[in-house]
Amino acid sequence: MIKHCARSIVICCFTMIFSLFSTIYYTGDEQVVLMSEFESKNSFISYVTINGYQYIIKQKKNIQKQMAAVRDALAAYIAQDLGIAHSVQIISVTQDIAGKVNKQQPATLHTIAAGKAIIDQPESRYYKLRLKQRSPEDDLLPNRWLTEAIIYQMTWHKQLPLIVALDLFIGNIDRHGGNLFYDPVTDCFCAIDMDNIFRFDLPALACQKLDAMVSLGKNFTNEEIIALTSVRDTLQFLLRRFTSTQIIDQLHLFVQQAGLRKNNIIKYKSLVKKITNHEAMIIKSRKSVHKLIYVLDKIIDNFSN
Repeated sequence: MIKHCARSIVICCFTMIFSLFSTIYYTGDEQVVLMSEFESKNSFISYVTINGYQYIIKQKKNIQKQMAAVRDALAAYIAQDLGIAHSVQIISVTQDIAGKVNKQQPATLHTIAAGKAIIDQPESRYYKLRLKQRSPEDDLLPNRWLTEAIIYQMTWHKQLPLIVALDLFIGNIDRHGGNLFYDPVTDCFCAIDMDNIFRFDLPALACQKLDAMVSLGKNFTNEEIIALTSVRDTLQFLLRRFTSTQIIDQLHLFVQQAGLRKNNIIKYKSLVKKITNHEAMIIKSRKSVHKLIYVLDKIIDNFSN
């Protein structure tokens, strides 16, 4: 019954919520009208209108972080069927459009998330969400990685296990209150700004934390088992949807679209190392996802029995 219920939740989210998120309609030929712009700590942010639709153009200030645009687009590409993330399109270094501050760097075009960042909603229960799987150097402290608090908070809303599963699959270590939006009107979440991915093997660390919880006698509630089942089903869906080869090919396609490769040569030597490291982590973490699904299966089956 638990398995069937959780799987129904996942399918419902994939089919119903996805329609709430808009798609980017920009070929490069349309007129881009700059509406407003500001600077965050790390990025230039511009609000633009294209064919009557509003979007955001985002560009890192640090020229050493050009791969951030590629990773942001890759994360949104992987999340596209889950209905819990915005759409992202690459703007090449060769495209000179309104709202792109640094003409010599790539940027990204984003659909605008509904609602507000949870960090800006102190009146909401979700203001207390802490889904960030932080990245210490070498420890597995109780308040690090996949925690008991995260597992409990996943029970608060049917989309939260999907977001945690996505972060595990792409190795996102930067899920904080500023890049998770919630819209009380539609009762939907939207994950944004996912450019810190495929650097750590999060699924392997999640396995260690879950094994530790079980060995210490953790008693999962029925609601937590439903949430963990949803995480497992989402991971299985993503494994079926994307092979390592497909993800790596898409990574290279976005590198090409960003204008970071010319005549099949990467523009900067530092980018070659980053791309190689991402490729290795994509392959490594996928193996860990399979193991994580096995660990989750054991927890779910033991609860049922």
